Amino acid sequence: MKKALLILLFTFSWHLICAGEPKAKKYNLSICAIFKNEAMYFREWIEYHRMIGVDHFYLYNNGSTDLFEQALKPYIKAGIITLIHWPDHLKYYFLEESEKDSLWALSTQVPAYENAVKNRAINETKWLVFLDVDEYLVFPKEDLKLLIKKYDEYPAVSLVSDHFDCSNFAHVLPRRKLLIETVELAALPERHPQKEVTKTIFKPDECLGFTWPPYECIFKDERSAIKLKKNEARINHYVNRYKGRLNMEKRKEVLRVDHRLLSENEANELLREGYEIEDQERAIQHYVPKLLKRLGLH
Repeated sequence: MKKALLILLFTFSWHLICAGEPKAKKYNLSICAIFKNEAMYFREWIEYHRMIGVDHFYLYNNGSTDLFEQALKPYIKAGIITLIHWPDHLKYYFLEESEKDSLWALSTQVPAYENAVKNRAINETKWLVFLDVDEYLVFPKEDLKLLIKKYDEYPAVSLVSDHFDCSNFAHVLPRRKLLIETVELAALPERHPQKEVTKTIFKPDECLGFTWPPYECIFKDERSAIKLKKNEARINHYVNRYKGRLNMEKRKEVLRVDHRLLSENEANELLREGYEIEDQERAIQHYVPKLLKRLGLH
């Protein structure tokens, strides 16, 4: 009788302990993106992020007419991508051009992100980041998984972005030339403020909701993200990829200076004046040989 009682107490205690433990998520880090006609860029973007430690992608198709399904099919089959078809929910033809971005963000972009967090990521992934397909996570000094583990006590880490002008690649990217081989830093492109997304790697189950604009998490217990230094982590944003958006003006002067010796304000001032600055750190360039091999281009 005494032995049976001890077993019962042990079993009950064990269930209490297990119930108090957070359930392990299927993925450690996932990316969510809403896209349109990105088929030619997907493989480099997906393979790069898989190579640095991203586990899963929630991709929201916003009316693509290219061969995106063909590009994504192997990843969907392997369970690496969750594809969601997410058309525009309102028609914008009756609006002035200046109003279209705001309405698209409010009626299409914001609901897509909230669907990803509340209906998918919250139960599946520990960390999530919203990226565009022209944005790449970069970790100059430390492995991605080790870095986010270091900041596990926070609900999110906030990232800054560097911008690179792809229009310097003549008219289109040369064959066997990767997007991440663009090395000139450029000024921040003009963006509609209501489409802006604060770039954070955050925990979906710590997120109570979002502010808009910009699209930014509100965390439990009024907690906030920790802002990482650029030499710890950042985003490389490659602009002007599409032929119709190329910069056909005279090539800007490139400053051959070590931008790491400039303050952020000094660098931004030079970029605003129309100069480009060579990225002499080239942290992402270390991945080029391995990425070429993964893509079958080496």
